[in-house]
Amino acid sequence: MKKIYSLKVMEKSEIQKASQDIKRRQLKIIDTYFFPALFSVWDVLYKSFFRKEVKSRSITGADLTRGSTGLADFFPDFAEYDAEEYTIIEPSLSPVKLAADSREFVRKYYIHYKRIWTPPVIELVKEEVVYLPYTILFDPDASSERKKYFLLEHSSKNLDLLSNYPHIKENCSNILKGGDNQ
Repeated sequence: MKKIYSLKVMEKSEIQKASQDIKRRQLKIIDTYFFPALFSVWDVLYKSFFRKEVKSRSITGADLTRGSTGLADFFPDFAEYDAEEYTIIEPSLSPVKLAADSREFVRKYYIHYKRIWTPPVIELVKEEVVYLPYTILFDPDASSERKKYFLLEHSSKNLDLLSNYPHIKENCSNILKGGDNQ
């Protein structure tokens, strides 16, 4: 067991209920996996088009397995969680490099979309590596040659085909045993 910071992890009964509500049938749980993301809070000081000094706050989320960065609506609420070592997907990218990429993302966002008058002064307020829980499920009633695997995102309770998320499928391929032939 390893301690990680994770978003709220759903109980098995909650997972079953969510899958039954969405798919109208009982899906079998394979396991819950944790993917790393770097969340950062930035204070940004700039002069607007009307030369008024403005202080703003931006939050970014960066995927530590693929390297993509985007704006987040809020800094996530997370808690310490004990997870099995094999369920934790290790970051393939350095958090230091992604912090620099996130800073550049914020700079470009303010220059190109906010259309500011002066270059922004960007200061890191806080950052944290938080693991996002995903559960892989499959339909036990499907034929053995065409097993369908599904991915349940705990934060949004969104259930979708695992094949739509190749980076997650690739990281969890050791447990799929040749299924998901879509």
